[in-house]
Parts: sequence; C-alpha cells; structure tokens
Amino acid sequence: MANQSYKELAAKILKLIGGKENISFFTHCVTRLRFNLKDQSLAKEEEISRLEGVLGTKIQNGQFQVIIGNKVNEVYAAFCEISGLEKQEGIDENLDKVTAEKKKFSLGMLLEVISGCFAPVIPAFAGAGVLKGILTLVTTYGWMSGDSGLYVMLNAASDAVFYFLPFILAFTSAKKFKVNEVLALVIAGIYMYPSILNNAGSTINVLGIDVSLIKYASTALPVLISVWVMGYIHRWLEKHIPSCLRVVLVSAILLLIMAPLNLIVIGPLGNNIAVLIGKAFQWLFDKAPVVGGFVDGFTRPLLVFTGTHVTLGPIMINNIQTLGYDMLSPVHCVQAMAAAGMCFGAFLKAKKEDNKAANFSAFISAFIGITEPALYGVAFRFKKPLLALMIGGGVAGGFVAALGAKAISFAMPALISLPIYVGSIPTVLAGLVIAFVLTAVLTYVLGFDENIEKDQKAIDAEKKNVI
Repeated sequence: MANQSYKELAAKILKLIGGKENISFFTHCVTRLRFNLKDQSLAKEEEISRLEGVLGTKIQNGQFQVIIGNKVNEVYAAFCEISGLEKQEGIDENLDKVTAEKKKFSLGMLLEVISGCFAPVIPAFAGAGVLKGILTLVTTYGWMSGDSGLYVMLNAASDAVFYFLPFILAFTSAKKFKVNEVLALVIAGIYMYPSILNNAGSTINVLGIDVSLIKYASTALPVLISVWVMGYIHRWLEKHIPSCLRVVLVSAILLLIMAPLNLIVIGPLGNNIAVLIGKAFQWLFDKAPVVGGFVDGFTRPLLVFTGTHVTLGPIMINNIQTLGYDMLSPVHCVQAMAAAGMCFGAFLKAKKEDNKAANFSAFISAFIGITEPALYGVAFRFKKPLLALMIGGGVAGGFVAALGAKAISFAMPALISLPIYVGSIPTVLAGLVIAFVLTAVLTYVLGFDENIEKDQKAIDAEKKNVI
C-alpha cells in the first residue's frame, strides 16, 4: 500500500467516525487505531469494516478500535497528517459532557486508561528490550566486556527508556488525561531529581513528618497517579485564580502542592501497589506455575482478539521493575509460536490451493510474531483451529512456567526477542517447539471445513500476511 493509499484510507476512516470533531482522544497500538469518541453512534462500524486495509472494528472498554494489522504505523501517521491531531488541533475543549459520562469508575475504564498511557511507548520498549537482552547475552558468555566503551554506549541506549520511564509516562499520560505536558514532565522530575534518587533508602523530615525516599527510576504507577491528580488540581487553580495572575501563581501553587504530595503520599502508595502486584504474580507462578502459565497461554488469543492484551504490558514492565524479571513474557512468546504451528497445520490439512497459500502466508507472519493474520484468517474463520491454538499455547505456557522461564526485559513476544530470556533460553526454545508441534498436530487432527466462506475480516487479514 503506497503512501497515497494510506492517506486515502485514513481520510475514509476519519469521515466514517464522524470527523475529527468527534474525537476526544486518539492513539494506536501495534495493530489497531484506538479512538475515544464523543458520540460512538456516529461511527459507521460496518462501513469501516468493509474498507480495504481494515481487518475489522471493535468497541472495547468504551474505546472504538479500528483493526489495521502490521501497517498500523503508516495509517496512524497518515491519519495524524490529514487530521492535524499531532498538533492537538482536532480536540474539542468542551469535554464536560464526556467527562461527566465517564466519572463512574469501572475496571474497563481503568484498563482503557492504562492502555492509552502505555500504548505509545511499546515500540520503544520492544527495541530497547531486544538490545538489552543481546547485551546481557554477550556479556554473560564473555563475548564483550562490561567495561568496554561499546558496552557502556549500547547499555545506555537499551536502558534509557526504562530508567527514564517516569518522564516518558508523564508525557503520554498528560496527553491521555488532557493536562499540560510540560507541567507533567516537571512532576516526573520531582521523582527523578538527583537528591531524591541518590538518597533512596534514607529518611528525611518534612515539617515533623518522616519521609522515606524511594528510587523512582523505572517506576510507572507513581507518576501515572501524580499526573492524574495534577490534572484536577491544575483545572481547579485555573478556574479560581484570576487570569492576570495565572502565569505565575498556577504553576507555583501546583508545585507547592505536588512536591510533598508526590513524595509523602502518592509515590510510596504507587510503589507499594506495584510491589504487591509483582509479589502476587510471583506467588502464583511459585505456587502453581503450571496453572498460571496454562491459563495465560490458553486465553491469550481471546485477549488479542478483543484488544485487551495491551493492558498486560504495564504488568510485565512492573514485574521487571519490582522483581527483576517477568514470568508472563515467555508464555506469550510460546503462544505466538503456537499461532505459527496452527497455520502450518492448517496449511498441511488444506486441499484448496487458495487456502493453502493463505495459511502458509499467515504461518510466516505468526513465526515472526505478527499473529493477527493467523487469528482472523485461520483461527476465527475456521473455528476448530482456534481450539488447537488455545490448547497448544496453554500447554506450552504451562511448560515454560513450570520450568521457571523468565524475561529480564520487556520486548515483543517473538522469536527475535529470544535474547531477553537469558538464563531460560533452552526452556523457551523447548516451549517454542512444543507450542509449534502440538498446535500443528492438533490443527491437522481436528481438521476444519474449507467451505466456510470468508467474511470481510478474513479477506482483509490475508492481505496483511507476510509473503
């Protein structure tokens, strides 16, 4: 698809969702355009689903999602260019009605907010995670000295996105919460200020209150909560301080409030929540690793299909920050290979030439970690292969979890990310073989009806396959 085609597709989507005036927030993940719409009834779902280049639509947790596939970055860039959203020109400031409708707290709303804050950071996580895994691998086996200049330089590149995560999330969460991005970065700077980081573990006295300092580098929850709280305080100050005094007083009062609030209340609270979440997953995978791995691997295709798999990213990053490793990533990696096995089994079973060609292309895509063509073109089209995929992914997930496979960094669940499993590479490789072979065999044995007609999603999914 040429650049002009991306613009044409973006223009059609923009028109069919009710125009940029209907957009209150816009982002994307690795396969989907994600819209918060002011009036979802204006979005013409069926017409959007039938567009060439669109795999389908989904409304999840109040968010309207347009499934594009592995060309989502190009379509997203084209959409921003024609709509002007990269300059935030398309956002209507009159959001009171929308805000009021979303006041009622729900788990779905929380997941949507977390997804919106983390989704823009995932590409940086993926590349940095692979580089960090490679560096760990080459230093572990003595192929590179940890004192060499090359290592120091590359380690800084691989570590920067994780170490300065509070700054990055301050920016993305400010866009999500519709607050001033620069002030959000300043709030993150309070957590990352050298005197705070260097004295982590010690206690200071603030107006008679003993405050324990914590190392907030690489943390996520504290800054997310702080930016959210800052938004309410900032709006209140803007409303009650005369316009002639706002430039000076609003930011000054905001910092006077947020500095102690960050370090006395929000920071320790967010850090403790993060530690508890990490400990909970550690307990599950210590006490019943087979159960944890099987359930995660078994349900993964359904999460990807509904778009809720993005919400697991923050949990995995939190595990690495609080525990030093993540146990979910190896499960997701072998599940992606199970999708490749499903497509290969379907390729061997298929008799019709067009089905064999489509299944083989989906196999190549899934083998390198792009699983949505496999899901739409094979699993959810033929149905029976979906069962094979869930069983194969569940069994392989239980296997790698039972043997204690771990990731030392965050990256996309794919074969190319193998270096992040340093210390568990043999286990993950065995899990990949189990996932591929078992799912391929189950798909072949269960069979499927080749005469099932392709729906529009399956037709468009085939166009996204890597050939």
